Amino acid sequence: MANFIIFLSVLTLKGKSKKLFFLLLISALLIISSLYIFENRHTLMAVFFQTVKLHDKAIEEFTKSAESNPKDAYAYYQLGLMYKDRRDFDMAEDVYERLLRVFPDHPDANYDLGYVYREKGLYDKAMAQYEKALKVNPKNVYAYYDRGYIYRKRGKYGKAMEEYKKALKIDSKYPYAHYDMALIYEELGMKEKAEEELKIYHKITD
Repeated sequence: MANFIIFLSVLTLKGKSKKLFFLLLISALLIISSLYIFENRHTLMAVFFQTVKLHDKAIEEFTKSAESNPKDAYAYYQLGLMYKDRRDFDMAEDVYERLLRVFPDHPDANYDLGYVYREKGLYDKAMAQYEKALKVNPKNVYAYYDRGYIYRKRGKYGKAMEEYKKALKIDSKYPYAHYDMALIYEELGMKEKAEEELKIYHKITD
């Protein structure tokens, strides 16, 4: 009988220990979650505002996040992306340059900064930036296409075609490369080639 009572006492203690352990575990998880939410509150709010299309509010919160944590690559990149989508290229340039000072191998920011330079007509800076983007990601279709775009704008059709073909080697269904190649063939009087590329473009986009 005494042994049975001792056995029940041990079970009770074990039960209490398990409950205590789970209570401590839940408390620790709640504390960690609260700290994470507090430290990332601006980014989390920005994502919420992005989701509900309140873009001004999202920009405001991403800016706060980037200012409070200069190593928050996500906040910086999203901020740059939002300015780029608004075609506020001066602000986008500033944000991407700050991001790349901290994360020089950020693949998306390297390309996007090149795109910003391209849209501002800073073609030499854009080409240098695309070179960096391709070193980080040699399969960046957009970088090859944009280089082709700049060569086409400069009348260097041979080099433009080389870049478009590099893009199509990575993604044969990238429509804009086919379209721009059609423009070049048209410019060179190669109407059959131009029509062929346009057919491919319409087949992809339709």
